[in-house]
Amino acid sequence: MADTKISALPASTVPLAGTEVLPIVQSSTTKQVSVANLTAGRSFDALGMTLTSTDAGAAAAPLLELYRDSASPAASDTLGEIEFNGEDSAGNKQAYGLIHASILSPTSTAEQGQIHFETATAGALTEKMIIGTNNLVINEIGAVFNVRIEGDTDANLFCTDATNSRVGVGTVGPTAKLDVVGGDIRIDNGNLIVGTSGKGIDFSITSHPAGMTSELLADYEEGTWTPTDQSGAALTFTSVTGLYTKIGRLVTCTFGLTFPATVSGASVSLGGLPFTAIGSGTPNPSGGSVTYTGAAVSAAGFAVGTGGTTVELYGASGTALTNANFSTFILRAQFTYTAA
Repeated sequence: MADTKISALPASTVPLAGTEVLPIVQSSTTKQVSVANLTAGRSFDALGMTLTSTDAGAAAAPLLELYRDSASPAASDTLGEIEFNGEDSAGNKQAYGLIHASILSPTSTAEQGQIHFETATAGALTEKMIIGTNNLVINEIGAVFNVRIEGDTDANLFCTDATNSRVGVGTVGPTAKLDVVGGDIRIDNGNLIVGTSGKGIDFSITSHPAGMTSELLADYEEGTWTPTDQSGAALTFTSVTGLYTKIGRLVTCTFGLTFPATVSGASVSLGGLPFTAIGSGTPNPSGGSVTYTGAAVSAAGFAVGTGGTTVELYGASGTALTNANFSTFILRAQFTYTAA
């Protein structure tokens, strides 16, 4: 009650009627001391403070309430703060930590709030973490502030490298956007999705012989294709089926079809390959086998033209097989080639 004389306090009558005041009698006159008279602008020094409740019920007790009784609450209003101060090496008062709450939305029945945590960095308080209504944000200000979560036996179970914007699992120094060290990655119910064409799995950690040009597995596909006549004889095949599997640049095709009756001496040439073959001037080893045919051919080989989407059939002697060789017959086969 410093700075206020008892004689200057409001007069009161006894008994007091439901007001939170303390009656004081001075010179036969009753004065009232309110809570505000006792606390306004006051501070106290203490080695410790304990709030004790002897309530045996289930309700929260004791209760420390910081209540900002504003007539015009608004988003971003700061509510109560708890500040942790100490001295620095020069004997100056220094704030080392702070916790405060703020309003996200004061809309009645849809109120939202958040709690902010700050610690001293280079002599100034900087926000490190926010617990909001729908999320928990760490390092929202984009400072060099790393996060490390320990496991029972792994001191670096989860670490962030804010300087390089990387995340490490099992390492405090990740060398990639996500760096996992000392364990496997398991996907229980989902896929590993590569979001950019030309990216994939890099096997560069493995040894390789001279002449290696790539250790990146960047594609895998399965699908269908439709063989068409490209011999110039304008043939129409029936019962046509075609499947393909592409692993990296290696394409394996299977197909089945029936030739019409024909006396065409043109070499068998099938178009419609699902991928363009490797370009001109580059060796394109391709090969395959006939899995079924009624045609009287002793053997058959397959050659995919460089830079194209056609495949031709050859006999055992290397002579091109003609449409007439397969007239009215079924041809089922499989072959492999290198895509561009």
